[in-house]
Amino acid sequence: METSYEDFEPLCKWRRDQNCDKLEVHLSVITVRFRRQQLKVEIHSSGILEISGERLMDEGKSKRIISRFRKEFPISEDYQRTQIHAKFYNGILHLVMPKEIVPTISSPAGGGGDEDNDGKASSSGTSYLTCLMKLNKNIALDIMILAISLAIVVAYVKKYCQCSSLE
Repeated sequence: METSYEDFEPLCKWRRDQNCDKLEVHLSVITVRFRRQQLKVEIHSSGILEISGERLMDEGKSKRIISRFRKEFPISEDYQRTQIHAKFYNGILHLVMPKEIVPTISSPAGGGGDEDNDGKASSSGTSYLTCLMKLNKNIALDIMILAISLAIVVAYVKKYCQCSSLE
């Protein structure tokens, strides 16, 4: 039996927000009705988001026709890759890609506490601690990279330079 493929390009709409980006892939083409089981969403270690789908359109005695699509998008390091999720309903594949929280240190205008303007405690204390922990990890990593780089430079200078003050 011969198989032929009909490739098509679905309409894709991006909506960018401060906290997350959303991608809508419109798959409700009149002649092509996809089901969730026929779709595949993958995030590759190379940072590529791949969305694909195949659906049997027609199967005759000697030939079958498969409609398919494949889209690839580079994924920024700004996204929380483990939190990316997809839903499929009404012929539209909805992907939500939350962004990493960039730690910022600022003090409220009224003082240094964890209170909103109405005096009630907020949940920002927890998110502040989380951001601070991430910031400390980044600083520690930067210090380690700097120390290793310095050791490499010193070893290079000792080996290739005729500096008597370094020995």
